[in-house]
Parts: sequence; C-alpha cells; structure tokens
Amino acid sequence: MNRSRLGKWLAVALVALLVVGAAVLLRQTFFGQTTISALFTSATGVYPGDDVRVSGVKVGTIESIKPEGTQTRVTLKVDHGVPIPADAKAVIVAQNLVAARYVQLAPAYRSSGPTLPDNAVIGLDRTAVPVEWDQVKEQLMRLSTDLGPKSGVDGTSVSRFINSTADAMAGNGDKLRQTISQLSGVARVLAEGSGNIVDIIKNLQTFVTALRDSNQQVVQFQDRLATLTSVVDGSRSDLDAALTNLSVAVVDVQRFVAGSRDQTSEQVQRLANVTQNLVDNKMHIEQLLHVAPNAFMNGYNIYNPDAGSAVGQFVMNNFSNPVEFICGAIGAVENTTAPETAKLCSQYLGPALRLLNFNYLPFPISPYLMPSASPEQIEYSEPGLMPGGSGGSPTPPEAPPAISAYNPGPEPPPPFTGREPGAPPPGAQQLLPGGEFYPPNMPNTVSDMLNPTGQPGPPPGPPPGPLAAEAPAPAAPPPAEGTPPA
Repeated sequence: MNRSRLGKWLAVALVALLVVGAAVLLRQTFFGQTTISALFTSATGVYPGDDVRVSGVKVGTIESIKPEGTQTRVTLKVDHGVPIPADAKAVIVAQNLVAARYVQLAPAYRSSGPTLPDNAVIGLDRTAVPVEWDQVKEQLMRLSTDLGPKSGVDGTSVSRFINSTADAMAGNGDKLRQTISQLSGVARVLAEGSGNIVDIIKNLQTFVTALRDSNQQVVQFQDRLATLTSVVDGSRSDLDAALTNLSVAVVDVQRFVAGSRDQTSEQVQRLANVTQNLVDNKMHIEQLLHVAPNAFMNGYNIYNPDAGSAVGQFVMNNFSNPVEFICGAIGAVENTTAPETAKLCSQYLGPALRLLNFNYLPFPISPYLMPSASPEQIEYSEPGLMPGGSGGSPTPPEAPPAISAYNPGPEPPPPFTGREPGAPPPGAQQLLPGGEFYPPNMPNTVSDMLNPTGQPGPPPGPPPGPLAAEAPAPAAPPPAEGTPPA
C-alpha cells in the first residue's frame, strides 16, 4: 500500500517537473527577453537593475556588469518583441549630476531591416560614456590656472586681455556697432541657409579626410614642386631669352598671317574641295585601306631572302588565253553582229593570238632590292667550301685496271674474228648502185607476210549466213475481211 502510494507521488512529481520545464522552455522561447552585451570603456554610475531605454522608453534592465581588463561588459536584458537594429549603438546617459544613469540604445528600429539576434555584442566602436564631473573640474582648474596671475608677470592674462581690448576699441565704437550690425546680417543669412552650411561642412570634412589620407602624395607633390621651382629659378636667364624669342616669333607670325590671309583662305577652300572628294569616294578609300595592307604584306612575303628571289611569279590571267579574252570581249557587245564578229576574230586572229599565250611574264624580273641569304643560313657540304676555306678535299685517282691493252696479263689474247684488213664490211654491197636494200628472205606476197612460217592453217568452215538484221521478216497475216490494207 505504501509502495503504491509512493509510486503515485513520484509520478505526480515527475509530471509536475515536466510541466514546469516545458513552461520555462516555452517562456524562454516565445516570451523570453533578448540578451545583448555592450562593451564600455567605463561603467561609472550604472548598476545592475538600471533601465535600458530606446527613445527614452524603458524596454529592459541591466542584468550584470563585469570588468574585462581595460573595458567593461554590461549585459542588457531587452523585453520580448522589442526589435533592436543590427547597427544599434549603446550610450550611458546621465540626466544630471545626481540622478541615476541608464543605457540608451539608438537609433530606434524602423519598419524594416535586420535586427540584433540574441546574445549579440556591441563593440567599443559603437558605445559611448558621459564626461565625468571630475574631468570637467580638472579642465576648469587648468583654465583658471592659465588665466590666473603668475609670478614674475604683471597682472593676469584676463586683465591683459581686457586692457588690450580697451585700447583697441578706444574711439572705434561706431565701427564696432557697424560690424555687429553686419555680423547680425551674416548670421541671418547663415540661419536661412543652414542646410547648405551643413552640406558645406560635410563636404569640407570629406575634403579634409581625403587630404589626410593623401598625406604622402601631398608631401611628394610639394617636394616635386620645390624641385621645379628651383629648376625654374636656376634657368631664369634661359626663360627670359626664350620669352624674348617667343615675342619676336609672335610678331613674325602676325606679319605672316596678315600677308597671307587671302592665300590661306583660298587654300582652305581648295582643301574643302579635296575633303569633299574624299567624302564622295569614302567607300573606295575604305576598300583601298582594307585591301592595301594585305596586298603590301603579300608582296613582302613573296620574297624569299634565303634564295634571293621571289617564291612566285607575276601572272597576267588574260594572256593565258588571249583568243578567249579578245574575241570573247568582242562577242559580249550587245548587238546583232557581235557573235559573228567573235567567230571571225577567232578564225582570222586566232592563229596569231595563240602565239602570245603565256601564264607569266616571259622575262625574269626582280622588283625587290633586298639582301640575299645571310651567311648563317647557308649550309656547306664541307667546311673548306666556306669563304676563306682551303677548298674541298681532293678525291684519290682511280687505280688502273690490272689487265689492259697497255698492261697485258699472263694469258694470250683471244683469236681475231673480225674481217680481214682491206675487206669491205658486211652489207656494203647493198649500198652500191643497183644493190638490193632488203634481206634476201624478205616475204614478197601478202600470204607470206600473214604466214611467214609456211605452216598450213585450219580447215575452212561453212560460209557465213546472213546477219540477223538481213534475215527475211515473217509474212504478215492477211487482213480481216472488211479491214482496209495498211
């Protein structure tokens, strides 16, 4: 009984713990405050529990203040649902010397934009602290000490300033009044254009910042300007002489312009005609400028300096077939006699024009005045053939044959089989007048020529019959009764 009751109480306690934990978790998730940490150089006059405000309205409290070396971390708790801009700044505000201080977050969040997440940190560059009264007193003490009397000096700084001002203003009351009136007018103008003054001050700040960032370039410019001025100062006499000569030249130019004004206007008019011609032939000039570079480059590349000549030939296409060129041009004339005239041209002038056929000029030309192959591009088969060399190496003479007519061998020469001395050569009788100019066994008839061996041929076959085309056609059937003959 006790064990069952204890189990029930444990179950109830466990359920209660789960409910409380879930409630705390839900509160932290959906209703919890946002934690923000701000780093200040000092946190004098603020304590945990002080207000955190946005635009003067309390939105949270200070949770803790912890020193971290030369800075202080202030942990802020902001109410749930209060958005803080991502670029917000934290400032410790002191309303007066006695009242408690609070942390102000600025600026206030607008309708859109990123916000600070939970556990965000605001750095030292976005925090500020008020000036302490002790610092104000220290500065006032320095000022009073500087303005107060000093040993060895008559009077104080303030008394000397008052005496100097009285001496300066003596007899100048009316001028001072006018000055104050003019200053009031200036102040009124400045008040009316306060927006422009703000822009001017901002632009002036930008200009001063640019000068500060460009300090090194400004110093270099000053050094170079000093060098330039020193050079100009050292060349003063040369500059004087140059300016004197320039004045003389200006006078001469004026005289020349005055004497040639009419001629210049005429030349300008003619130049206008030339430019108009250029404008009228703009397409031709563009085509020329488009083709000319390639033509010049091709003409330059056609020369081979290694061979000292051109790698191609100048071809005149129309002279490869002058008959077609001349007679075809005559036949292309639009009249009725042009075709017949072209035929007559080809008939009568064709033999003479065909003698003028050539693909390229029949005589060599060398339009390039350029050097031939350089010595390092010439390869010699032997080093001795180079200019200044010893020449080619001589070849050894051939050895005479071991056996010749001048050096007979041990064996006797073969017997003589030729004709005897004084005997006519064979066939000489055929060259004598009345001799036969063909061999004695030459065939004389056609059958001997067709069968020079004399062997019998194959037996004769049957006589050939008529060709298929020559065979008689079969008789046509008689026409039917009542049909007219074909």
